[in-house]
Amino acid sequence: MKTTVRFNNPWIIGVQGFIMILFGMAAIVNPEITLNTITRFFGILMLVSGVFIIILAKSESENIPIFWFYEGIANVVMGLLFIVFPKAIAGFFVILIGIIALIIGIRNLWLVVNNKPDFMILGLIRNAILITFGLLFLFIPFNGAIVIINVIGFVALIYGSVTIFMVYKILQKNR
Repeated sequence: MKTTVRFNNPWIIGVQGFIMILFGMAAIVNPEITLNTITRFFGILMLVSGVFIIILAKSESENIPIFWFYEGIANVVMGLLFIVFPKAIAGFFVILIGIIALIIGIRNLWLVVNNKPDFMILGLIRNAILITFGLLFLFIPFNGAIVIINVIGFVALIYGSVTIFMVYKILQKNR
């Protein structure tokens, strides 16, 4: 059975891309921001994203597979953990971010390859960015929080920009 990944409202994805761009700019402009603050911000991003995914998955007007609901729940739980226990999580932050990016990137890449959407190349690029980001954080040691913050900011800017461009193309096509 082929799963359809189609949203009637691409603005939800656009908001996620815009939030990623804002996050990336903040991380690059203020590299001295503590890992604790970034951990909380990432928790808020995951929480908001999870809530939007849950709402979308439970929407009666959308035909969304049930795994989106469970991803939303996982995002909300992880977001709350990042917000409530930032000091405890800060030590594992880089590894957790790498694992999350790798899992989401591989899962989304699998969906793109299996569903062959209209903008397949953009979907491949978008998820290759996440997979590369995840692998870097898992296998290449970084010296200092400044480098980590800059890498996070750079990846968030690219990911958010590609996401916004993809939404722009979807909106153009739907005119």
